[in-house]
Amino acid sequence: MRRTLLIAVLQLVHIASWAAYYALTRELYSGEPGFLVRLAAAETLPTAVGLLGGAVAERRGYRTALALGLLEGLFLASAGVFIHRPLLLWASALLASLFWSMAGPQVLGYSLTITRGSGSRLGVVLAGGTLGWSLGGSVAPLAARVLGPGRVVAAGGAAVVLVYLVLALLSGGTRPARRSGEDASRSTLAAMMLLSSLVFTGTEVIGSVYMAKLSVEAGNLGYAAANAATGLMAAAARPLAGRVVDRAGSGLVLAASLAAYTVYTLLLHSLHGLGFVAVWLIPLYPFLDTSLYKLAASLLGDAMGTAAVISGYSLAGAVLLAASQRGLGVWGYTLLAVTAFQLALALAVLLAGRAGELRLLASALLKGGGEGRPGER
Repeated sequence: MRRTLLIAVLQLVHIASWAAYYALTRELYSGEPGFLVRLAAAETLPTAVGLLGGAVAERRGYRTALALGLLEGLFLASAGVFIHRPLLLWASALLASLFWSMAGPQVLGYSLTITRGSGSRLGVVLAGGTLGWSLGGSVAPLAARVLGPGRVVAAGGAAVVLVYLVLALLSGGTRPARRSGEDASRSTLAAMMLLSSLVFTGTEVIGSVYMAKLSVEAGNLGYAAANAATGLMAAAARPLAGRVVDRAGSGLVLAASLAAYTVYTLLLHSLHGLGFVAVWLIPLYPFLDTSLYKLAASLLGDAMGTAAVISGYSLAGAVLLAASQRGLGVWGYTLLAVTAFQLALALAVLLAGRAGELRLLASALLKGGGEGRPGER
């Protein structure tokens, strides 16, 4: 457990550094939406190379894959150096995201391997990231008033370098655990990437369109308080989500989460005022992403599974970039998110069957649940 807690702290620092970068670049370029779209593309499209990081981890061990994160930190620091020069900032963000895509998922893969696939331990590590996102996003604007945005982002990049140095030393010669179903076909890998893309398409709509609505419904002070509460509630829910996934199975929890997200999205569209804020605060995401990572690991192995999930951001980014050119409006984006969640639900059921969870999933859906745990290993 000590090592899991250490990784959670390192993940907190890691994600806080990226949250600072996001908060400050969005604030600095808030009047240039065209550049922000291009910057968002630079941050999401490179995630397709995450599979290379998984391959490196399987062939050379986690240490080599995690060492790629040193370059992530260096390019994140360069984003701080060039924060007032849009072209160089864009290039730095692209390269930082490229190396994050290869090294970042392996932090979770390594956590799954050393804990023998424990969902509850994975939840602790993910909780560190959730707290880091809230902390970095709230503290960075205050720090930037004293130090300047460039120095804050550069310091975050330096912190990321230190995080990966510790992780590389910590991982030693550890290699990804081999799972039943690990010799999956390319179709399973492609299906897992598609599933992740559909999930992230839906959640990114919520994180953009409905976060903007939150700022209107809650007001400035309420918006800040709601964002802080969201992070704290999600972090608190993560260990519980991990235990639920361990007991009920990743396929069942993922299917239930996607069904819940469909209703959640429609409620966010229809509600206003305190009702909207109350629904917004429901911590669904910890159950969604923990079960997604666990299902991917059971099908593809720890390293390649976590890499496949992160790679899904690439297609999701392309879909959202294309959608932004069509002027869908709030209802159009809502339909896009609901459709994505429903397609993801159907695909999740199919992949749960490949992972050996279909009987448990069918029993839970048709008979109100079954007993025992799925044979994921």
